[in-house]
Amino acid sequence: MIPERFAGNIGDELSTIATLTLPSGRVWQVGLKKDEKKIWFHEGWQDFVKSNSVGYGYFLVFRYEGNSNFYVLVFDTTATEIQYGLGKSSELEDPGDSMELDDTKKSRQGILNKTEMSTKNEDRETSVREKLSSTSSKTRRMMCRGRERAIKAARMLKPKAPSFISVLRPYLYVPAGFACKYLRQHQIAILKIADGQQWSTKYRPQTPSSSAVRIGEGWTEFSRENNLEKGDVCVFELIQMKPVVLNVSIFRVADYA
Repeated sequence: MIPERFAGNIGDELSTIATLTLPSGRVWQVGLKKDEKKIWFHEGWQDFVKSNSVGYGYFLVFRYEGNSNFYVLVFDTTATEIQYGLGKSSELEDPGDSMELDDTKKSRQGILNKTEMSTKNEDRETSVREKLSSTSSKTRRMMCRGRERAIKAARMLKPKAPSFISVLRPYLYVPAGFACKYLRQHQIAILKIADGQQWSTKYRPQTPSSSAVRIGEGWTEFSRENNLEKGDVCVFELIQMKPVVLNVSIFRVADYA
C-alpha cells in the first residue's frame, strides 16, 4: 500500500496503471487500485516481487517521476541494495569495467565459521556467536538508518539541471529515462566533484536493444579516489551536454548512521 500522506499528494494524477522502473532499466506495468484515500499496487505486483526476489523485511524506495511512473530501489534485510536481475543480458557483463566492492556479509560469515571451528568450548562458542550476531544486527540497523538518511538528504538537493540519484553498488546504472533523453549520442561522460576535480568515464547500453546504460571504464578510479563505499548515495547533475559533464554530490552512509 502506498503511504496515505504520499498518496494524498499524487493520488489525483495517478492512472489505473503504474510503471515501475529499476536501476537496471527493467520496467513493470502494475495495476493501481484506489479506495477513498488508500492506494495500493494490485495486478502485476506479485510478478514484480517474485522477479526481484523481494522477501519479508526488505524495504523499497519509490521516487515518483510523474505520469504514474516510479523509479524503484530495492534493499534486502541487511540494508544492502539487491543485484537487479537482467536475464540473459547479465552474461554479457564485463567485471573489469565495474568496481568490485567487499561483501561484508560474506566476511562476517567467514569469521563466524572460523570461530566455530577453532573453539572447543560450547559455552564460549555460544558467547562468541551471540556477540557477533548482536554486532551484526547493530551494524545492519546503523547501515539501514544511515542509508535512509543519506537518500533523504540526497533528495533534498534540488538541482536546476536534469539529474538522477544512485545508491552505489558493484555496477552503476543510469536510469533508463535519463539515459534516453541525454546520453544517446555520446559514449564519454566527465564526472566532476565540488572541488573541481574531474574524471573521464565511458558508458554503454546494457544490451544493444536496451535503454539502460551502465557507466564502466573510469568508474573504478572515480570510486576509489573518492573513497566511495557500497551503499553511499550520489546525485548526478547534467551541467553540460557536449561533452557530457555530470556534477556529482556524494552522501556517505557513514556520515548519516
